[in-house]
Amino acid sequence: MPALKKILWKIFPIVAVLVLALAGTLGTTASFGDSTGAVNAEIKNLLKEGDGVTTAGYFEATSSALVGAAAGEYDSKFYGLGTLLVKDGLSDTIIDLGREMNGAWYEWSEQRAPKSEPDAYILAWRQIVTTMRSVPGQHFKFLWDVYPSSASVAEAWPGSAYVDYIGTDVFDWYGGPNSTYPHTASGALDYAEKWQQILTAEPGGLDWMTSFARAVAKPIIIPEWGLDFHTFGGGDDTLFITNMMSWLKAHDAVGLYWEQGHVKYARPPSGPLLANQGASAQGNSPLDVNDLGKLMGGRLQYAGVYLPDGQWADASIDQSVLAPWEHAGYQVVLSVPIVPLPPAVKSYSGPPEPGNKPYQLADYPNAVAALQRGAAGS
Repeated sequence: MPALKKILWKIFPIVAVLVLALAGTLGTTASFGDSTGAVNAEIKNLLKEGDGVTTAGYFEATSSALVGAAAGEYDSKFYGLGTLLVKDGLSDTIIDLGREMNGAWYEWSEQRAPKSEPDAYILAWRQIVTTMRSVPGQHFKFLWDVYPSSASVAEAWPGSAYVDYIGTDVFDWYGGPNSTYPHTASGALDYAEKWQQILTAEPGGLDWMTSFARAVAKPIIIPEWGLDFHTFGGGDDTLFITNMMSWLKAHDAVGLYWEQGHVKYARPPSGPLLANQGASAQGNSPLDVNDLGKLMGGRLQYAGVYLPDGQWADASIDQSVLAPWEHAGYQVVLSVPIVPLPPAVKSYSGPPEPGNKPYQLADYPNAVAALQRGAAGS
């Protein structure tokens, strides 16, 4: 069957799409999961947390590209990406597909679906996963990654058959009035209150993620987490790091620290393997991941890598992103857009640092020490 599909893509691309669509239909499960009874009811309730399709202003301007992806019009592009990954020796890549879909800031947002087809994101996800799983030699896994305290994800859950990992992004910022950091009555930064917000956010908070992981029986990856040093961030918040590292360990979850511009380059570090620990950034490199591992006292296991958000998967473009990771020794978590961002929508790579100067994590020894303590216990 894989060989037949490969031939179909080359000779009869339209027939190939029909074959894959049929395969996806035969394997389709209910959007709310595979289980019945109490567990299925729990999944439904968790997915409905937050604003949904009945909320005024929920739907944004419809994305024709998302509708096209749901119809399978771009399957050949994802088949080509899968083929490239296998050729590059990255057949075990974890695909972070269409991240943060319950926010309104990306073209692939669930809120960009037409009102007549509110499950367009689900349909697009299934098409892409079915297509990439048809690539000969692949061993891809797929990460479903939401954003905390945003819209509900009832229109985005494709079903357990199409998902291998679930996750959320966690940063130590906002949470107070007017997009400020929470403060105590005395005016001090309220680290404890912020941590409670991180735990209790619905959907996507860590308590929500714990419940959802149990209900769908999937392991957790946190593909982005980290400190923030703006006026709307917690700065050198060692409580946040300590709590996050403890939570990751307690839930046997993978965590990729957001090191965008916050570390210097280093040669491959020595020391023990820091299991379930990794580093993530737009424009990430093995040297960046090496350095965070060095700061944490060993070798990281995971690396978060991002394909360009503004373009369809294309070998001539993506090869330059993937080439440094071919023999780097890291398990790659690859962020792949479901559809490209239009020119007017910029890819988000974290807020600009104060004075547009990224902070250096090494300048905050307490934060580094907290990372080292957490990694030593992982």
